[in-house]
Amino acid sequence: MNAFNFRGKIMEADQVPDQAPGRDRAVRVHRLQQGLATAAAVVAVPVAAWGVQQFVGALFVVTGLAVAAPLLFLRAPEGFVRACVTAGLLLLGWGVLGVMAGMFLFWPSALLLLCAAFADPCRRPATAKVVGGVGAVLAAAALAGCAVVAWQVYLGPALAEPHAYRAETAPGWVRGSGMGEAGDRLKRFGASYVSGSESDEGSYLDVRFPDQLSGPQREGLRKEIAKLPGVIRVDLCPVSECG
Repeated sequence: MNAFNFRGKIMEADQVPDQAPGRDRAVRVHRLQQGLATAAAVVAVPVAAWGVQQFVGALFVVTGLAVAAPLLFLRAPEGFVRACVTAGLLLLGWGVLGVMAGMFLFWPSALLLLCAAFADPCRRPATAKVVGGVGAVLAAAALAGCAVVAWQVYLGPALAEPHAYRAETAPGWVRGSGMGEAGDRLKRFGASYVSGSESDEGSYLDVRFPDQLSGPQREGLRKEIAKLPGVIRVDLCPVSECG
């Protein structure tokens, strides 16, 4: 009976390390490193979203996936560090080679990955604090920059009140002799600037008006534009297109 109890105690002792609460933490990447790597991926999202609209959109998608690659090694600390260093250095070099295509926009993500590689408080307590602080500032600055660009380029113009009319005209109308006469006439009805453009996509007359022009005056200007010979249709032009 005593031998059985002694054997049971040995078996329980053998099972203790597997059940130790610190074992799972030992095989996981530290939360600070996880946070910096996640921030690198988050910062890369708006860059990749913008790049998809460009002629080299596929390169932005592939580069964005490379930024997120270290997140596949969250249960392998050594592999995570190697992945962060490799991806970070490659992204810095790729930004130099692809500078004309805009690949340098991934540099903040590259620096965050390098910060994540050395931000392990268990191995480098002092270094982790410094690197973690630098990474936090870098992530905040990158996200703030993305927000400012998004507001100025997309959200601001989309929400702003249009202050221009765009008239579709018959082909060749803009190159004709009536352009100057139309400009002089429309300025008497409140137009501040009149210009025309013609391409394979069509022929257009853009008429800007000041913000202080009242509603009835704007409607009167629109009617005068519609009366011009050769004008097919008149619509308000969004700020994103006409400025």
